[in-house]
Amino acid sequence: MKNLILAFFTLGSIGALANEIEHYVLHIDLANIENDMVNVRLYVPNIDRDTAVYNMPKIIPGTYSVYNFGRFIKDFKAIDTTGIELPVIKLDENRWKISNAQALSHLVYKVKDTYDEPRGAGIFEPAGTNIEVGKNIVLNTFGFAGYIDHLKMVPYQVEILRPQKFYGETSLPRIDIRDSTDVFAAKDYFQLHDCPMLYSAPDTAAMYVDDTRIAVSVYSPNGVVKAAEVLGLVDELFPAACKYLGGDLPTNQYSILIYLTEGFSSGSGGFGALEHNTSTVCVLPEAPVSALAQTIKDVVAHEFFHIVTPLNIHSEEVHDYDFMNPKMSKHLWMYEGCTEYAAQHVQVKYGLISVDEFMEVIKGKMVAASGFDSGIAFTEVSKKALGEHEDQYQNVYEQGALIGMAVDLKLLSLSHGDYGIQDLMRDLSEEYGIEKPFEDDRLFLEIGRISKYLEITPFLERHIGGTEPLPYTELFGYAGIEYAETTTVREVSGGGAALGFNPKTDRMLVTSTQKLDDFGKDLGFQKGDEIVSWNGVKVDSGNIREEVNNFKASVEEGDRVSVLVARKQKDGSYKEKTLKAKVITVEKKIYNYLKIKEIPTKEEKTIRDAWLVE
Repeated sequence: MKNLILAFFTLGSIGALANEIEHYVLHIDLANIENDMVNVRLYVPNIDRDTAVYNMPKIIPGTYSVYNFGRFIKDFKAIDTTGIELPVIKLDENRWKISNAQALSHLVYKVKDTYDEPRGAGIFEPAGTNIEVGKNIVLNTFGFAGYIDHLKMVPYQVEILRPQKFYGETSLPRIDIRDSTDVFAAKDYFQLHDCPMLYSAPDTAAMYVDDTRIAVSVYSPNGVVKAAEVLGLVDELFPAACKYLGGDLPTNQYSILIYLTEGFSSGSGGFGALEHNTSTVCVLPEAPVSALAQTIKDVVAHEFFHIVTPLNIHSEEVHDYDFMNPKMSKHLWMYEGCTEYAAQHVQVKYGLISVDEFMEVIKGKMVAASGFDSGIAFTEVSKKALGEHEDQYQNVYEQGALIGMAVDLKLLSLSHGDYGIQDLMRDLSEEYGIEKPFEDDRLFLEIGRISKYLEITPFLERHIGGTEPLPYTELFGYAGIEYAETTTVREVSGGGAALGFNPKTDRMLVTSTQKLDDFGKDLGFQKGDEIVSWNGVKVDSGNIREEVNNFKASVEEGDRVSVLVARKQKDGSYKEKTLKAKVITVEKKIYNYLKIKEIPTKEEKTIRDAWLVE
């Protein structure tokens, strides 16, 4: 690619040759930003027709929302080979019709960012763009460049003019560096759009897992989080993912681009990440890395496992993605749900979280899923996620993950522990893959055929294609786990205070005392108290849940305990105070109760080990 593209390009001759080239040449100027807008110049391939339509994406993969990136394009012009403007008609928010297109040399326009728009312009930040002079540029390429109607599948050469002190991390192949210009190559628009970039003062770290380079780049406005710290959080995750996928990572480069916001709010009102084939963009609030640790692990694991679905295994609707009018598949349960399940399952299976922690995640998803409409088939939700069932979309991460777990346990039961969802995904990848999509209406039949467990097909039809609830008692029973929809237990009280987080001190603080029980009242919690230690153990945002659970497991009713808090004084300073009380137990209603049998049957142990143990 490097030799092929550079063979036709020199800085001095590009204008004269533009209408004769067979590739796009995209210039993005990050060094000369004016009014928070970036100048873009796009030389186009030879066009053999009188008119051409330039498209900016209406929607992009992985978002399931209409964003209309064309609305951020300003001062759009089409220039011929002599430097004269060609007639342009704006067809709608995202499309421009260019006359006398055979003479078209290049397009010029300016790009506004999305982060500074009211409410983030309604765009989920990991899919948006940010332009902050001297600080950073979140360069989701689909927000800066589009394609000519019939020329979506031709290569792009990308030239980024960057500020001298900036470095750009991306998984897009870098083929040259010229002073302050980075040169990249993309084989087509899909690869171009699929490779976001983060430009800022360098803060990067990298490691190798076999032949795969895992790179982290962080923008932390106050320097609270460093790339090396984030790499330390995922240094066990990727080797585990390699094992989970059968021994190989399906890419030679994976970039984790992290943008941290000041404060606990974002324009769109949400935080998270967006998946790409070889990278992810994560947008999170700036806080000490200990507070973000599990969130980063969960988010990165989820986005990485999208390499399997839908980026590898997908239906015809996803295969030739239409950025203007996409067709929706019926199988978001697999694309998002099984991905979310894998992100959690890999961590318990390879010892990154405990079985108890995994069970808490599962229970949390059951509770969250109960807030959605269970009377709609999941295939129906998927097919109409852009319209009628948009309000049900978030359930793909809750019920969708539970479906992934259910398929795993059902297959492990049918195979007596020999075949689970990891095996199924590998077999589906071999049967289909990046260049061979499946038929949407045949997936359930194909899963039965490929797995050789035909009983799984009617199970999928009832619980995904239909509205029959997942049989949790039966499913968990396969692995020797008792399940009850609700039960009542007595447990050691934690006081009942509502807790928040102070990022400046990295301590949990009491945000409300309205629901204090007798133990909390005896301790004397006050709103604003910051917890320094719990019964002699220092706690912070990263370990408080674990330490409180350890406390509950190690004390008995009547034991005298202490909690050290930092209480804010009128002058703004903190004064430490030790709170003391006797332990009490309280009656608590538990939803989605799960209890692991201490003595399972031989078959139950076989399935449990196959499910949860490496």
